[in-house]
Order: sequence, then structure tokens, then C-alpha cells
Amino acid sequence: MKTRYGKVVILLCVITIVSLGITAVFGVKAPEKTDELSVMASFYPLYTAALNVVGTCDGVTVSCLTRPQAGCLHDYQLSPAERAALGEADVLLQNGAGMESFLGPALESLSGLTVIDTSAGLELLTCEAHEHGHDHHHSVNAHLWVDPVLYAEQVKRVRDGLCAVDSAHAAEYIANAEAYLQKIAAVEQQLNEISLPHTHALLFHESVAYAAKALQLETVGIVPLGENEAASAGDLAEIADALKGKAVLLLYDTQYTALYESLAQYADKAAIVRWDTAVQPINGVAAKDAWLVAMRQNINALKEAAA
Repeated sequence: MKTRYGKVVILLCVITIVSLGITAVFGVKAPEKTDELSVMASFYPLYTAALNVVGTCDGVTVSCLTRPQAGCLHDYQLSPAERAALGEADVLLQNGAGMESFLGPALESLSGLTVIDTSAGLELLTCEAHEHGHDHHHSVNAHLWVDPVLYAEQVKRVRDGLCAVDSAHAAEYIANAEAYLQKIAAVEQQLNEISLPHTHALLFHESVAYAAKALQLETVGIVPLGENEAASAGDLAEIADALKGKAVLLLYDTQYTALYESLAQYADKAAIVRWDTAVQPINGVAAKDAWLVAMRQNINALKEAAA
């Protein structure tokens, strides 16, 4: 019995020596556990916000869970790779307001994940404007980041949430967020300075409702686009009648094909603006600057409409 144990001990020693030799020669080492904080955003606008708040904080990584796509995330399906990546995250930044309903089952199994809802406590628009024969299964409009005022509030919630989770970097998060909030405030001011000859807005998709709110335009109606939605002849006739005698801005979400532009003829004064809702990357633009660049492009489009 002792002889057998002795042979086992000798064999283990040989394996150890050989392993150390391989490490010395080839530089191969067993993976080491790191203390990095993994911050994951549910979608692109929050990814942009997180990049700005985290900045260059040592030991903090930022990633985006979902791939940019045309349309909303309401019916999004997580891929196996995305589900696995979510399981490795420490913090998940959510838009909230029902945008991430597709995550319900996945989140139930991740008790160690800190979830930060960036819409919590904010006054949001409803989807009541879907009244032209189309029922919609969302009672709250989740596209709040389109409004600079509400987007700034989301950035603050990202900041506060990360400070609570990672107090060691709180000073950096606060400073980075303040710098970004100043840029957002500048965008808000530029929007407020635009003098539009239009008093009303016809929205093509509910995603631009917050743009109309930021511009202080009264919404005449919403024409559903995308996501298997379409306007009927009766809807269009009703909208055409509502446009008469009004100065109307036709607001399109650039994610969707522009349709029904002929409705402009029924308004007393009309202009068409295609609004980038900053949910997709812009060629040649860093992700951290995407929201700002999209909004500046929107401001330029508004100036042209006002001319």
C-alpha cells in the first residue's frame, strides 16, 4: 500500500515539474481571475452613455448586449452568445419602460447581476396617439433618450448607479458624467434656439414623439411604420383631414423607409425632417460621440426645414 502511494506522489511531482517547465519555456499560464467591473448596456444609446460616464476608468469594461438593428427591441430575441455574455456581466444598464421585456426570462436566473433602470421615476409619454385603428401593446413610450432633457436624466442614473456599485471610481464617474451632461445641455440649447414656422407634428413611428415634445410641437397623429404595421386608407384620410389649416412638421425616424410623404399637401405649411434616433452606429463616428453627432445632424435638418 505504501509503495502504491509513493508512486502516486512521485507521479504528481513529475507532472508539476513538467508543467512548470512548459510555463517557463512557452509562457503558458493558467487564467487568473481579475477584479474588472463588467458594465453592459442593453442597447446602443445606453452603450454610448456608459462609454462617456466610465471614460478611461482602470479595470472597468463597457459592452453592448444587443446588436444594432432597425426597429425597436420589444420583440428582440437574444442569441446564445448574447445570453452567455449577459451571464458574465456585473452591471446591466437598462432603458426601462418596457424596452427590455425580452430579457425577463434571462434576468430571472442571474441573481448576482446589478440592474440599473435609467427610466425610473421619469415622466414618460404614453402611446395613446396610436388611435387610427391600430392597437399597440405598449402603454408607455420607451424612446425617451430622443429628448435631450430625458437623456440627461438617463446619464445621471448611469452615473449614480455606477457610483453605488463601484465607489472606488465614484469621483471619475461624476467628473466624466458632468463633462458629458454639459455637451447634452448644449444640444438642448441649440434645439431651443431654433425657430420653426410649424406648430404641429405628424409623426412617422412613435420613436420620434419625444423629438416633437422637445420641439414643443403639438402632435396631430402618428403614422405607424415598420414592425409589421401599416396605415390603412381610412387612417390616411383621417390624418389628411387633421392636417388642414395647420403648419406641420412631418417627422420620420431614419430607421424606417419614408412613406406617405404626399400627406404634406394637405397641410397649410409643411416640411419633412428625417430624425436620427441614435440607435445605430454612424460611419466614421466613435460610439461615445454617436448620440451627439446624431443630434447635431437633426439640428441641421431642422434649420433647413425652418428656412
